[in-house]
Amino acid sequence: MLQKARAALPLTRFRERVFEAAFFGVALIAMAGWVYFIALLLVRLFLLFLG
Repeated sequence: MLQKARAALPLTRFRERVFEAAFFGVALIAMAGWVYFIALLLVRLFLLFLG
């Protein structure tokens, strides 16, 4: 019984780390998208006022 629990523990840790990494990756992509969107908006406004 204990051997099964010990064998399942690394798999549980691996699943948790994969979930955390996937969540962190999606959050980074979302933040990069917002930064790109805001930068594009600021450039357009700058060019609008400049031109």
